[in-house]
Amino acid sequence: MSTNFSLTDIFPTDASQDNYTEWEQRIYEYVEQRIFSVFLIFICIFGFLGNGFVIWLLGFRMKRNSFTVYILNLAVADIGVLFSIAIFFVVGCSSSTFLCEELIIFTYSTGQFLLTVISIDRCVCVLFPIWHQVHRPVHLSIMVCALIWVFAFLLNAIHFTVLQTRNLKNNNQLMFFQFFVNALLCVPFMVISALTLFIKIFLKPQQRRRGKLLTAIFITLLFFLIFAFPLNAIYLLSTLTKKPLPTSMRYGLLCASLNSSVNPLIYFLVGRKKKKQPSGSMQVILQRLFEEE
Repeated sequence: MSTNFSLTDIFPTDASQDNYTEWEQRIYEYVEQRIFSVFLIFICIFGFLGNGFVIWLLGFRMKRNSFTVYILNLAVADIGVLFSIAIFFVVGCSSSTFLCEELIIFTYSTGQFLLTVISIDRCVCVLFPIWHQVHRPVHLSIMVCALIWVFAFLLNAIHFTVLQTRNLKNNNQLMFFQFFVNALLCVPFMVISALTLFIKIFLKPQQRRRGKLLTAIFITLLFFLIFAFPLNAIYLLSTLTKKPLPTSMRYGLLCASLNSSVNPLIYFLVGRKKKKQPSGSMQVILQRLFEEE
């Protein structure tokens, strides 16, 4: 968010009461935005470290299986979201804002699609365990991840091309279409998957030993519905009402950065053993969790 401030903005020449009131309001907004940006950057740094560790572990230290391929790609998408949001708030200049917005939408959409596929995969694992273990294609997860990245890129490329070739001054309708597609494709599957995993984990534990990996995915889905989906809802509402919601949009991006940062922490907390048992290092905990597949 760009904020162009100069000394003449801070110290008005007219000493009237109205100008001082306006000056105080602008100072308040400026300080609020700076505090907000610092807090958001702190969250992004935390997310960089966590997702970077997951990428290092799954990419170079562990033998990948079909499920950890999804987790690895999700961590890459989350780092992309955090990077683009951080640049968007830190740089905030008009020359880079548009590209940052495109990168945010691309990585944000990719993360949603990946998490949707992860939730469906876990539901199939729960409902059809034999087929999931025996008949599932070996390289299915790699192909699905590649298709997701390509699909998200094509959506963004269409948006970018139309915006550039038609010289549109307002891209709200195009953004509305993309966020609507995200919500339409992802939210129903995630809600159904979350309910299925909830029933499996908490209501029918006698059918199968409660797996920590299922619990981690269930919590990840809940955090998405709480923190990531509001950005979709805010932008759809802003377009439908034709009213800009800058404050709501800022907090929507904050929620999206929280969602992209929290997944490694969820893996770590769920993967820990009971208090009386030694848990080991973070690497050991995550390895133990992902090897449940």
